[in-house]
Amino acid sequence: MGARRAVWAVDSTPCSVPALRANAVGVLQEWGLGADSEQTFAVILVLTELVTNAGRHGRPALGLIDAEMWLDGDKVSITITDGTAEAPVLRKARSDDESGRGLELISSYAESSGYEPHRTGKRVWAVIGPHPAPEEGFLLLTTPDPVRSAV
Repeated sequence: MGARRAVWAVDSTPCSVPALRANAVGVLQEWGLGADSEQTFAVILVLTELVTNAGRHGRPALGLIDAEMWLDGDKVSITITDGTAEAPVLRKARSDDESGRGLELISSYAESSGYEPHRTGKRVWAVIGPHPAPEEGFLLLTTPDPVRSAV
């Protein structure tokens, strides 16, 4: 069977994220991934972080974020397109910070991740394998190549 695909235009406000998560879980279940599987957890976490970052920092055109998810073999890929060409910036959140850990979370659960220029800004992507497990060290977008970087 070929790749399966889901595409969304997501409102950039935080209140749209719970509905996206619920819809994505339903899609993953249709694709045969269990709602309680490690991979589903990681996919939803990464999707949520990418969409939230795009809404917060990406200046999406018309207030909409393009989100795409597809299953190819046993890997789920996610891409988010936003309205700025600025590279995602990994920051070290302090223990009392309420935000700032998104890229660390993405890099710890994704087999690979990165970004690339897109005609309307940039496309940020991540690939989640069937057995994601958080790593002790966090790396993301640290290579000097501004076009594509991966872990």
